[in-house]
Amino acid sequence: MLIEPHLVGDVQAFGGTFPVFAHTIEHPAGLVLVDTGMTGTHPLVEEEWHPRGYPEAIPRDVVCVINTHLHFDHCGGNHLFAGVPIHVQARELADARSQDDYTVREWVDFEGATYAEHDGETEVLPGIRLVPTPGHTAGHQSVLVEGVAVIGGDVAYTFEALAAADTEGKRRVIELGLPTWLAHVKRPLVPG
Repeated sequence: MLIEPHLVGDVQAFGGTFPVFAHTIEHPAGLVLVDTGMTGTHPLVEEEWHPRGYPEAIPRDVVCVINTHLHFDHCGGNHLFAGVPIHVQARELADARSQDDYTVREWVDFEGATYAEHDGETEVLPGIRLVPTPGHTAGHQSVLVEGVAVIGGDVAYTFEALAAADTEGKRRVIELGLPTWLAHVKRPLVPG
């Protein structure tokens, strides 16, 4: 299964500009999209993050979406997928709906949103498994493309941060020992 990164936005943080990548997985059942980036900005995040979305770069013809978590730069394009199953950990969805300053709620709950909630590790398609990787958020998940790679979202912002192994999620990804894609880094590396 081929994994491809797509530059779908950028944000300003920690004194620099960070790219935001979504990833597609070519699967026999169809294209799977991991995270959706952003299609625009919102007053809740504009002042702090100065986000820019590149909606034209978000792949559209997909069989499902997987959100690693529901922070604004990972779910801002979800509304493009009304009626398409969006896989997320139940804890993540509950936190996004209930915690103040967590995300842009209307980017999570939009007309036609079809969330498939999961509690723990599960296979969503043959060879594509959701693996809880808490740390960045309590409900964060990574995507294991079995025998190929891990799509880690924000399990860490950088490979140096991933190597710190200071969260359960980081330790789990390192333990998998596969090439890992991160949301703010263009190319994968094998952690550890």
